[in-house]
Amino acid sequence: MKPLDAPQRALSFGDNPPLSLPMRFFLSAPLFAALAAAFLAWQGEPALLSRWSPLTLAVTHLMVLGCLSMTMIGALLQMLPVVAGIQVPRATQVGAVVHACLCTGTLALACAFWQESPPLFRLAMALLLAGLTLFVGACTVAMWQYHLPGSGAVVAGIRLALAALVLTMILGGMLASVFAWPGMLHLPLQRITNLHAMWGMLGWVGLLMIGVAFQVVPMFMLTEPYPKYLTGSYSTWMFILLGAASLSSGWSGPGAALHLACLVLLAAGYALFGGATLQLLIRRKRPRADPTTLHWRTAMACLLASLGLWLWPEAAPSNAAPLALGVLLIGGFAFSAVSGMLYKIVPFLTWYHLQDLRIASGRKPPTINQIIPERHAQWQYGTHAAGLLLLLGACYQPALVRPGAALMCAACLGLCFNLGRAVSHHLLFVPAQS
Repeated sequence: MKPLDAPQRALSFGDNPPLSLPMRFFLSAPLFAALAAAFLAWQGEPALLSRWSPLTLAVTHLMVLGCLSMTMIGALLQMLPVVAGIQVPRATQVGAVVHACLCTGTLALACAFWQESPPLFRLAMALLLAGLTLFVGACTVAMWQYHLPGSGAVVAGIRLALAALVLTMILGGMLASVFAWPGMLHLPLQRITNLHAMWGMLGWVGLLMIGVAFQVVPMFMLTEPYPKYLTGSYSTWMFILLGAASLSSGWSGPGAALHLACLVLLAAGYALFGGATLQLLIRRKRPRADPTTLHWRTAMACLLASLGLWLWPEAAPSNAAPLALGVLLIGGFAFSAVSGMLYKIVPFLTWYHLQDLRIASGRKPPTINQIIPERHAQWQYGTHAAGLLLLLGACYQPALVRPGAALMCAACLGLCFNLGRAVSHHLLFVPAQS
């Protein structure tokens, strides 16, 4: 697909960063997801005893930091110059340092939860806070620049997502400090954990996913642009609701009613985005669903299901509902959307960079559809969907956890193989250039 097929506006492809900058993040993400699934398959039922289990927390952070945040950071470093004309200062060097800190810090944090080791928590804190602070700082400096006309909705979503990331980092640092220096701090762990999860998933991941969707869904999936009621002040209102829900958490009496109202409005807001995206995908210009469309339909269906489960009153307290909510949000909504996005962005970037090598190499590059054969992506999606369903069932029937995790691990490795196949086309052209 050519850049001019995008239904919104022309992009600034002359400002494309080096291919290696986003690809190091995009290729690492499915490896961390595969590691999380393999660890879950190895540990089995004990990893799904409770959302508070150290094993569950290790798997969760491998996914959220190693896979989702990894992809989001790579996407931002790629999108800011192309979509908004914003240059991140020393982007290549910043990307390399952030990638190294995120990889090592995530592994250290997962091991810290697994082994319940204070020294590993201290190491993970130092690496993750250093890498993420460098990333946020570089993006903050970049955001002072003038952005291209027409990119306002995307830039606004990115700014709010970065603010949510800062809050997530602060709350996560507070929680990690409790484990890093046992007995020194006495904090309301359950409340801070809930806020950390809310700002991480609905703020950092959710708001950034929405901002990215405004550009990539119409461009790559050939839909109409998002309606104006979503691309206006929608992201700002969602951020305000997240703040109000945070401040009112733990209140009693009328404050509890205000907190519940904020949660209901938050759920309604994200349901509005999910419903609008599903409608755009159903009415897209190409009726046949390719793997990217299937991933995004699955993501939006899981988002809507998770919102219903989030607000549905439980007859009796159980561990199943919180675990199912995590599977739907992390594995269903976020990871499905990330997988679909990677199936479009990676082949497109590879194809675009191959055009620069075409004259020097004297070889005709493959088309976008040839870079990742659709049948390979279809098989990977089918494995992903089957694994997701089994993991969701495992929240209620723990015996399903090992087959579900094994299928999800295979799907993640399949995604890594498909993305690696795409990048290999670029590597074949590089020697010919010289």
